[in-house]
Amino acid sequence: MYDLHSHLLPNIPGDDGARSYDMAYHMARQSLTAGFSHVIATSHFVAGEPFGRREDLQAAARAISKFLLGKGMPLEIIPAHEAYLTPELIDHVKSREVILIGNRYLLLELPMTGWMRETFSLLSDLNAMGVKVIIAHPERCAALQENPDLAVELIDSGAYLQLNLGSLKYTHTSTGKTALKLLKYNMYHFVGTGAHSDQKRSPLVQEELALLKKITSHTYFAQITRENAALAVKGIDFDNSFDESWTSFDREDRAVPFNLRTNIWQRLEAWRFARR
Repeated sequence: MYDLHSHLLPNIPGDDGARSYDMAYHMARQSLTAGFSHVIATSHFVAGEPFGRREDLQAAARAISKFLLGKGMPLEIIPAHEAYLTPELIDHVKSREVILIGNRYLLLELPMTGWMRETFSLLSDLNAMGVKVIIAHPERCAALQENPDLAVELIDSGAYLQLNLGSLKYTHTSTGKTALKLLKYNMYHFVGTGAHSDQKRSPLVQEELALLKKITSHTYFAQITRENAALAVKGIDFDNSFDESWTSFDREDRAVPFNLRTNIWQRLEAWRFARR
């Protein structure tokens, strides 16, 4: 299986993942234990902030893979970025500072709260550059929790969606409920752990994978855990369509409108993101 979203590489500027090579090795072993053969190590990229450069990420990925191979634990680690959506991002993609998966696919993080009015125009700009956009953990975005139809608009704009497996751990939350709604209509194209350490938010997602396997078809499970990612790392196009039985999300599928009481955790997360 492929983990399309991990912060496994250690001590990367601007990233909040592994804090040492020792932790990175532990995370890599945990990835193997969970059943992953490939990990896309996606360090954060925020325009105007420090970030891991291409050669540094590649060197770190090679060092960890070589160490594990020497221990008889083959794990392919592929360096890339998880880029935060801003208007300035376009220039950084053009300059090749942002590392794309398979030189074609961009893992893109949307704001956790609110909605950028430029979102679709920026996606259009990226598409015009030949960049395929993968939206990281859309189920965590307050705007999509309130209006899941935005997921359809994103897919119709050419984007792909990546599920954070940890979102299935607490299915009673807004994040978990939104993930289940999107899974119901096969709207995800990839999965990732979103792992940041070997403790909290680790790659050990066996329970979440078991639930995913239980609630999806064998064909769809194979597509989002292996087949689609295998194409993406080679830069190969594939169809981003979803279940054609979808017409619209019912009113009960929509979250309570955005307010302080129901979104306190999203607001706290946005505050923490701004401080990191």
